[in-house]
Amino acid sequence: MNYKNLILDLDNTLYGYDVPHKSALTTVLDSFSARFEISKEDTLQSFNVSRQKTHLELPSRAASHNRLLYFQKMLEYHGLNSMYYALEFYEIYWDTFLAQMSLFESVADYLENHKAKGGKICILTDLTAHIQYRKIEKLNLMDFVDFLVTSEEVGVEKPHPYIFTRALQKLNCTASEALMIGDSWQKDIVGANAMGIQSIWINHKKEERTVTENIREISRFEEIATNGK
Repeated sequence: MNYKNLILDLDNTLYGYDVPHKSALTTVLDSFSARFEISKEDTLQSFNVSRQKTHLELPSRAASHNRLLYFQKMLEYHGLNSMYYALEFYEIYWDTFLAQMSLFESVADYLENHKAKGGKICILTDLTAHIQYRKIEKLNLMDFVDFLVTSEEVGVEKPHPYIFTRALQKLNCTASEALMIGDSWQKDIVGANAMGIQSIWINHKKEERTVTENIREISRFEEIATNGK
């Protein structure tokens, strides 16, 4: 799998999402509970309800992932004025999250080598553009990434074909000239496969799937660099 054009998922593909998220969410919930003297159980319940409500109201849209909307609805759930506090909790969450981020082993070397060979890289992601730009900056990926395509930009989420089409357009290549690397079977691999894009599936969770010849399955990103593209 030697390709000049790479399409990369970001979260849980280039870095681990779960640890920063858990740390950031715990920090926000503890702060929320202490600030308003609300039990941790009720605070967590209000977050879960607010997140679910946002997803139901904005299905398959980038805004459904917006933490600012979650915290706004949390405050409203408890009868509190979101004008005073929503942005504060949003910033606490992302400041904590970004401080905890780090690239998976071999990612920087792999991307640097790819760029040195004249390759292009497009990050393809479902989240909002603003925070994904912040993540790319925090991870020092600006020198490697040529393009970013977010679901906010195109109005649909992976595995919709249009979001993959936009990545191919920016890379100025055909599906057969690109390689997708991602951790989500449904969003990254199924989406790429439907477009005729070969892919590398980073199966962190050791899911059982039927892998076809145009899909390479690995368990860690560093296996790509070790065994080649």
